Amino acid sequence: MKLRKGTKLLLYLAACSLNGRSAVLGEMTLRDNHDLLLLSQRHTIGSIISVSLEKTNYNKNTIPEEIQEKWKSVRGAALKRRVLFDTERNRLMKILEQNNIRYCPLKGIILQDLYPMYEMREMSDNDILFDEKKRDVLKKIMLNEGYTLEDHGVTNHDLYTKPPVYNFEFHTRLFMHTFSTRFTDYYNNIQEKLIKNENDSCGYHLSDEDFYIYMTAHAYKHYKEGGTGIRSLTDSFIYNKSKGEKIDRKYINTECKKLGIHLFEKHLRKISYDLFNDPAKTYLNISNLKDKEKKLLSYISFTGSYCTKEDFIKSRIKKSGSKTNYMLRRLIPDINYYKEAHPFLYENRIYIPFFLLFRAGKVLLNNRKNLKRELRILYDNKKKIFLKINF
Repeated sequence: MKLRKGTKLLLYLAACSLNGRSAVLGEMTLRDNHDLLLLSQRHTIGSIISVSLEKTNYNKNTIPEEIQEKWKSVRGAALKRRVLFDTERNRLMKILEQNNIRYCPLKGIILQDLYPMYEMREMSDNDILFDEKKRDVLKKIMLNEGYTLEDHGVTNHDLYTKPPVYNFEFHTRLFMHTFSTRFTDYYNNIQEKLIKNENDSCGYHLSDEDFYIYMTAHAYKHYKEGGTGIRSLTDSFIYNKSKGEKIDRKYINTECKKLGIHLFEKHLRKISYDLFNDPAKTYLNISNLKDKEKKLLSYISFTGSYCTKEDFIKSRIKKSGSKTNYMLRRLIPDINYYKEAHPFLYENRIYIPFFLLFRAGKVLLNNRKNLKRELRILYDNKKKIFLKINF
């Protein structure tokens, strides 16, 4: 498996940025610059690369002025989003405090503070774990604050959006049974792992070790469901660099084994260190990666941060074993689906056939466009599934 064109340069520039060093660039064409910009955005690390290019002593022929402006725009947008998100999130946390709703910020909210610069870690949303018993209370609060409820009570999170950029995912649970009962069983009593904040009454956080285990498990979920991009590698590098030897590696390895992700964690950490620890060695270390590591890096670089609908569907087909099994599962969901999305049906299964008829009619009436798209992907035999490594 080969890396996408420009990926090695992207990884080198990211290494320079994460270490505060200037990059050494050869001559680049306008097309090269345009492709690099698109690739960085696909992996949600445009701001990281922009910082690197700003530190680089390039001449105007290397990076045209129009491309320089686009890079500045990417970084500026990341800065604006973070300022807006931080301000709004802090305001919402105060409202949660006033309403006695337990909450715990997750993922990028924590990771962004570990990056060398304020705007480096891009995010499209904010993830917050909260007390599921207060779901209806939270709904009333968010609607009163001008938010639109996109999803509610169907998955393990409720999605609230509001212009200009706000996108908050409030999680009742960290994982769904439809992905892995092993994961949901492990995190079933997540409140036992939560640590009370000192300076507020309802805020909680995870220990450094448990946060790292969760962020790795989340990356693994994306990896299995269609792909996780280079940002998962920068996150792993930054977190391990920041925490160093302060975290309990023995505990982490023991817990990762319980989740079945210990080899994934090991390879992700090893690859991220080899790629980003010393920019002068990035190219050489890419060449020296072991075969399994090269395949993992190729898959990560191929999929990007957010897999396409095609990536997701083809990954599900592979997981199901065949297109026929996939179609049957789409028509007749696994019982765990009802446990998550429709608890009443899970407890009263006699009504499931009527629900399935209603669900099919709803799709045909209101969602024919997406149905046609899914069928087109399903019967597209030209593109092969980009095989991932099994851990």
